[in-house]
Amino acid sequence: MLMKNFLKSVNLKGIENALKSKGRKILVYHSDVDGMCSSALLMKFFPDFKPIPREGPVIEEGFLEVLISKRPDVIVFLDIPADQEWKKLLVLKKRLGKVRIAIIDHHIIEKDMNESGMIHVNPRFESKEVYVPASAVMYEILNVLKYPVKKFLWISAVGVIADYGFEDCKELLEECEKTFPGSLSDKPSPFKLSKVAEMLSALITLRGLKGAKLGLDLLVKFETLKDIGKHRDLRDCHEKVRKEIESIMEDFGKHAEFMSGKNLIIYEIKSKLNITSIIATKITDTYKNEVIIIRKKSRQGWKISLRCQSGKTNVGDLAKKASLGIGSGGGHQKSAGALVKDWEKFRKRVLKQI
Repeated sequence: MLMKNFLKSVNLKGIENALKSKGRKILVYHSDVDGMCSSALLMKFFPDFKPIPREGPVIEEGFLEVLISKRPDVIVFLDIPADQEWKKLLVLKKRLGKVRIAIIDHHIIEKDMNESGMIHVNPRFESKEVYVPASAVMYEILNVLKYPVKKFLWISAVGVIADYGFEDCKELLEECEKTFPGSLSDKPSPFKLSKVAEMLSALITLRGLKGAKLGLDLLVKFETLKDIGKHRDLRDCHEKVRKEIESIMEDFGKHAEFMSGKNLIIYEIKSKLNITSIIATKITDTYKNEVIIIRKKSRQGWKISLRCQSGKTNVGDLAKKASLGIGSGGGHQKSAGALVKDWEKFRKRVLKQI
């Protein structure tokens, strides 16, 4: 019901006109499962977009110039809180002239870009506390616009599951279970959507942005849920990541730093895989009331995943404040991420704020 009410205030005609328009079109999407699934739904009906996966909302000068050099007529940011880079968006709009820019997102809103002549869609305009993944937003937009998207409801559900959007997407998930019996429940089924989410996540974990691009290509290509289960490469990636997770969780039990006075758990991953987010989420399943901070050293600095399943601590705000001046960070109330150069400074800020 929330989505239907929210969409009443959305410029749906403007979105459809932008998606259907001719010319050069770019799709900038988040390189996680929700980003892949929401983008796949869009590209099922508008395949002429050039997709570019991104790890976050930061628009570096180099990427800004890349976008400008392509001279696009339309740019869609999907599952990317591009409004956090609103100054860069204004530069983009000014230098490209008549370009249409649309943001279809569900992260915490920093600035309403509708006021700057762009299309900005986010369920949080209706309710600040709502958590509706981009896959559900994109599905509902296409559904209201009368596109035959119901046969791809399973793609939307996979994105919702991967992004832990259960609470505010109950109707969508219930509809998916009715359409594909056993895909979400304990009923017998050839394939569970939770496993599909894990397989796609494993692809990103092992191959990074290339994995995010391959995952999107596969979802656009596949017509049914059965197609996913037949893909050997996806199954192999899933098994490799599963074994790595088991090893890391065993090490977590031995070396994690438990700070009971602050309800805080800190752990450093030394795996070669890009796996901080997966481990943070898995730990949260056991420690729902604690703030979980998982860090991993990368070439760019410290990659950090933050979780607090209870929502008692807003880790989105925590990540943003703790990374100020030393990197970038942000996200949702229960789930967030950061990339910083100075871990010790980040840690001190976290301890001060909690």
